[in-house]
Amino acid sequence: MYHEIEGQLSIDPIIFDDDKLIARGKIYPYKEIESLAITSAQVFSPYGILTLRTGGKDIPIPFARSRKNKLELALREFEKLRESGWQEAESNRPINAAPAGQDPYEELKKLKELLDLDIITKEEFDLKKKKLLDL
Repeated sequence: MYHEIEGQLSIDPIIFDDDKLIARGKIYPYKEIESLAITSAQVFSPYGILTLRTGGKDIPIPFARSRKNKLELALREFEKLRESGWQEAESNRPINAAPAGQDPYEELKKLKELLDLDIITKEEFDLKKKKLLDL
């Protein structure tokens, strides 16, 4: 599963990667996420709030309201993964496969940006690069 909910103006993107959620400059492994829910998306507001619960704490993550449909799709896939069990989902994905419909070189550019912003580590970048380039 890979979804990128694009940011807008001062709102950062939200990335659903193979086994983690990347939001507001932090990485949240799926197995540590207790719940994810859209808790606020006012009609006249330019943004909504995705509430992530982990470690017994609620973390508000703003998103561009214009991206709500894309976020809802990512949340449905996240819940399917949760229901089927994380290990089952991980074992069904080929080790060296790029996300479906993604150009590996475009994906690599996005990962490089995340690395430059210190959102992911060099080790995470190198691992994902090997998968994307089928090395």
